[in-house]
Amino acid sequence: MKRAVVAIACCCGAAGGDVAALVAAMTREEKHGLLNGHGWQGWDLLPGYYVGNTRAVPRLGIPALKMQDAGQGFRTTDAAMIGTVTSWPCALALASSWDEGLVGRFAAAAAREFKAKGANVVLGPGVNVHRVAAGGRNAEYLSGEDPHLGARLVGPYVRGFQDRGVLAVAKHFAFNQQETNRYTVSAAVDATTRFEGYYPPFEAAAAAGVAGVMCAYNRVDGVAACSSPDLLERDLRGGLGFQGFVVSDWAAAHAKPYTGCDVDMPGSGVEDAPNGSSWFEDLGDVDDAVIDAMASRVLGPVDALGLLGRDDCAPPDCDLYRNATTAEHRALAREIATDAVVLLKNDGALPLDRGATVAVVGSACAALQNTTELLRRWDLGDYYVVGGSGRVLPESVTTVLDGLRARGVDVIASPTDDVAAALAASAAADVTVACGGASTTEASDRASLALDQEAFLVAIAAATPTILVALAPGAVLLPDDDAVASLLVFLAGEFTGDALADVLLGAASPSGHLPVTLPLHEDDVIAPCGDGACPYDEGLLFGHRGLEGKDVRYPFGHGLSYTDFDVDIEEVRINATEVVFQISVANRGRVAAKAVVQLYLEFPAAAHKVLKGFAKPALSAGESARVTLSLSRERDLRAYAAGGWAPVLGAYRAYVGLSSRDVRATTAFDLPSDAPPAAERRHHGIVSVAGPTALLALIGLAVGWRYRRRRSEADDEDRDGDVDSPAIQLAAFSRVPNHAPGESTRHPAFV
Repeated sequence: MKRAVVAIACCCGAAGGDVAALVAAMTREEKHGLLNGHGWQGWDLLPGYYVGNTRAVPRLGIPALKMQDAGQGFRTTDAAMIGTVTSWPCALALASSWDEGLVGRFAAAAAREFKAKGANVVLGPGVNVHRVAAGGRNAEYLSGEDPHLGARLVGPYVRGFQDRGVLAVAKHFAFNQQETNRYTVSAAVDATTRFEGYYPPFEAAAAAGVAGVMCAYNRVDGVAACSSPDLLERDLRGGLGFQGFVVSDWAAAHAKPYTGCDVDMPGSGVEDAPNGSSWFEDLGDVDDAVIDAMASRVLGPVDALGLLGRDDCAPPDCDLYRNATTAEHRALAREIATDAVVLLKNDGALPLDRGATVAVVGSACAALQNTTELLRRWDLGDYYVVGGSGRVLPESVTTVLDGLRARGVDVIASPTDDVAAALAASAAADVTVACGGASTTEASDRASLALDQEAFLVAIAAATPTILVALAPGAVLLPDDDAVASLLVFLAGEFTGDALADVLLGAASPSGHLPVTLPLHEDDVIAPCGDGACPYDEGLLFGHRGLEGKDVRYPFGHGLSYTDFDVDIEEVRINATEVVFQISVANRGRVAAKAVVQLYLEFPAAAHKVLKGFAKPALSAGESARVTLSLSRERDLRAYAAGGWAPVLGAYRAYVGLSSRDVRATTAFDLPSDAPPAAERRHHGIVSVAGPTALLALIGLAVGWRYRRRRSEADDEDRDGDVDSPAIQLAAFSRVPNHAPGESTRHPAFV
């Protein structure tokens, strides 16, 4: 590869950064190889190939792009890969952690597994905001049902991968909110709903410097997403400031000429293309300038992340079967799964007494993976992993029953859904843990939000005090009126049972919070559209905002702990550029724990609250802190209308609490248009309600696009998990320093 480096230096300058000169040195055939995926024969992946592959240009030092899916880590496409990578908790489990730092640590570790396997592109993060509660791919999406949650978490994900030389591709743009009729359904979404409701995570990805965006299967206003200039040029590149490349989903590029998609992946048959193949392979009638622009958008991030001239493999000569998981990664997967567990209800039954005899009942408590069947069917998931292209099969899973037994708990097991047997086990025990689950897969939406064992769980909870454990792929209906405690974890991968046992036994205080609403009834939430037009008539009133005023089982943002937190808003200051909140936070319990403190705003003349900030500090027992939260008037207090963003002036109300409905402190403030640049107005005497809470922080989205060169392998290892100093700081939260019990400090704001 030394000659390739020399070639780059000759055509591009010593720094190798002149992408235009590099593109000019490429032949037409080489450009086509860069813009067309290969490695498939029909729908069979050829041996030695990644899910996505482009052709290398060795003479110019251009590497093959080697792309792999990433719903739960490095996708396992055949049996030989199982056990060589970590089966991580799904993206929705990451979202339930509400922890930017944890997302960044996951991404850094997963990036190392991708690199060890020879991959240099991760097909993630999935960031679509949930609209349809039963969406088949909801478990793969980092946003849950809220655009701000997704926008805050996407930056650490992107930086965690790209700081280590793995290009990230945010997906699926746009309005891929259902799997039902996903090839033919056509979303109709007004501009305000687009930019305020569904685009923020993609805008955040662009601000973080994401290399690519994958366009979706569905149609928008009657036009296929991968062929829509309105979607890809006007909105994505124009409105959101994205400057990387657009890659099609497999078989998603339906038309020509070029309309905004740069790289076409296999399966996109077009009638007038040769042999029914991809239209990208028939680019003879496309102007050279257009092809050069496409190639430049692909090579820009390749160059910026330092991938040009690397002595790297090209399929099929890569070691896809090399062991990439480590003990450290597995420990982190367990930590993430534990932090993702949501304690929904607790009438004093938890944590379990370690000397208690525990009845563990229900098939879901001991559900094993049928690896043979999962490998036979790509579109099959279970209680631990998603089905479809995001699936990462582990070598083994820890069940709930396994997790409790491994910790020496005296267990009486009834691992079936036989009610009589379960009640007999319960009668001989001090406490009963009953499990239910549901699965999900790409290509179809869930038929129901109910757990598979609903009737069994209802019968057990009605007959004996029961702790309900739900293994969920998204929003579910919980029959928990009679349960004394309820926990939920979203498809947590191979360490599911370990994580739940840690929380059940009190080894970890639960700190997960719901990234979705758990409704009371199936018809309370939005159902998938049928074939054809799919008007988003609800506008911004989807998810928790659409359920305000309705009873729900558990609200968005809900999550309990084994301790109590107090929160109060001490002061609000308003100046020409920001609104600054000073918040006092205290852990009033006897155990160390993490709290997810959430800030919601009610805009002037609005009828619903919107999430505008959150933070997840760790506080020792008795620890107190004072934090400062700043909202940018330019970025946070604005609305989209008439083709652009405008500041929103007038009377606001702010709500601080532990969920969208568990409000612990409120205040009102007015945002005038005539605040002098140096002036500051203070609000005191804020209405406040005592109760649990903790640290607040909020960051505006950075605009612009740039990349950072990848660091050396040695630097990567030295910086394991460190993603706190990105080139573009999209989102951060203030961390509470260590304090003695009762001590307070003032912590700096992040803007």
